[in-house]
Amino acid sequence: MAGKCIIYGGAGFIGSHIAENLLENKMEVTVFDKLNASKKNVKHILDKIRFLEGDFSNEIDVKDSLKDIDYVIHLVSSTLPADSNLNPNYDVETNLLSSLNLFEECSRKKIKKIIFISSGGTVYGNPLKLPIREDHPTDPTCSYGITKLAIEKYLALYKILRGTDYNILRFSNPFGERQNPRSGQGLIANLLYKIKNKQTIEIWGDGKIVRDYFYIKDGAKAIHLAINNRTNISTFNIGAGKGYSINQILEKFREVLKLDFEVKYSEARKFDVLKNVLDTSRAKKILRWKPETKFEEAIKKTWSYIINDK
Repeated sequence: MAGKCIIYGGAGFIGSHIAENLLENKMEVTVFDKLNASKKNVKHILDKIRFLEGDFSNEIDVKDSLKDIDYVIHLVSSTLPADSNLNPNYDVETNLLSSLNLFEECSRKKIKKIIFISSGGTVYGNPLKLPIREDHPTDPTCSYGITKLAIEKYLALYKILRGTDYNILRFSNPFGERQNPRSGQGLIANLLYKIKNKQTIEIWGDGKIVRDYFYIKDGAKAIHLAINNRTNISTFNIGAGKGYSINQILEKFREVLKLDFEVKYSEARKFDVLKNVLDTSRAKKILRWKPETKFEEAIKKTWSYIINDK
């Protein structure tokens, strides 16, 4: 399906891959990002997209950006899971309230569909059963996850009150080219960056924490499929459906990438969920989406990008 879409937060790691995929699917793409945002991640497609700079919390900027838009992809987040508990007020003010302003404007302009990228790694909290299905209880242990979940709930409310169509994609842990290894989010890129710079790897806890890691180019394909989803099912897990512990990842670095490095273990963080692996069978059945890239191949691509990145 052709159409005009806007990606809020589109100049970032995830957004740049989504923009690429939507262009491949013949959609007109607008990227909206903060003032003076780096265009590094989208420089190879700048001549194919419209790039807007603005303040996501500014109602006028958001209103102007939605002119002639059919589909909205919401990626913006001003906090990270690790630091969101330090200032929950800031998390709510910059993420939840800004999202509500966006939804209100989308309702006024009769946007065809909103795609919200939520967090499959935080909204569920400590799992009662693995892998985690979309109907699993949601009990986040950090403000980041609570805010993501609240945004999901308000989207559902806007559909009830205003008829606003939406899909929620709960991403697990994406990784791949263009992920910023210095951002504090993205374990694999962060570890590889430290190895490149011959730094000691510091691990919170014993390295047995398990997460679901998927290759970002696979995940980016889910957005276009969600735009075309015409079922009444709105929420989908997007991940590999398989978990790796930190120690297993380090072992893959040694075996697959032939890397050598030092590891230091320190006290575990209280908010870290021990295991998180998503059940992606709903996305496979309804969206016809599935992860296609093997973990070993994905870390090779990520390592190649990091060692060549200036």
